Amino acid sequence: MPLSTAQAISAPDKRKNGPKHTPIQFAFSALTGVSPYLAGRLATFFWYRTQHRPVTVDEQRVLERATTEVRKFANKSVCIYRWGKGAPVLLTHGWNGNAGQMTLLVEALVARGFQVTAFDAPGHGHSSGNSTDILEISDLITQLLQESGEDTAVVAHSFGGMCAMHAIANGARANSVVCISPPRDVTTLLQQFIKILGMDSAVVNQLKHRLEMRFGEAMWSRLSMQEWVSAADIPGLIIHDSRDRYIPVSNGRAVHTAWKNSELQITRGLGHMRILQSTEVITCIERFLTKSSQ
Repeated sequence: MPLSTAQAISAPDKRKNGPKHTPIQFAFSALTGVSPYLAGRLATFFWYRTQHRPVTVDEQRVLERATTEVRKFANKSVCIYRWGKGAPVLLTHGWNGNAGQMTLLVEALVARGFQVTAFDAPGHGHSSGNSTDILEISDLITQLLQESGEDTAVVAHSFGGMCAMHAIANGARANSVVCISPPRDVTTLLQQFIKILGMDSAVVNQLKHRLEMRFGEAMWSRLSMQEWVSAADIPGLIIHDSRDRYIPVSNGRAVHTAWKNSELQITRGLGHMRILQSTEVITCIERFLTKSSQ
């Protein structure tokens, strides 16, 4: 998904003397001039491509205290981590993230008496592979929710929120969901991807055609957080930062508006990633999960 490239390639640097283009944008422009078809193939490759973000020393310390399972899933090996005992919570990281990013939340929830499960999605963290998509991650979430039971709460970051709600919309059961910095739909992700790579309409059309071959022509309306949460019968909490550069806060507001049984918490100055380390955010999540589990 698009944020794989967003974290690897800086966005255009707009200064007073006009926009500066990144090397990848120059490359796409040159390739498009030769063959929009080949540029479309390369864009599709980047869409699915993932990166294995290294964990920090502190994150690794928390991961090492977990009961770790390495499971074969979709011809890949995925790492699943479990801590504590109590009401179950499933943590889902975002695109190009990993379970380590959520270890501050892990420690806080375990201290409050929750049983916490996290995982490295296929192509992420210590799991194998270099590509994945919403269907594969959603299937893994469905499997984990089936194992932990219908009283499981889900806390998901960014694209992980889309994957979790896709799983729930397609039959997985959870008792509540926290979405941190969620995109409203796949069109939002595509628009971000277009900006980062600087694709013209010919390449965009090639990419959309290839995605529709995988997800169906109706994907642009069907892969929608707003649609999924409008039918959700469980409580939700949306947390979004007003200065999120990757997924603007308008996305979180739109998800909240569509989700009748939801709360909205807007932070300021935390951006898209530091929001996961905020004491204020973690406390907000703890309170919501405690209330939902009673």
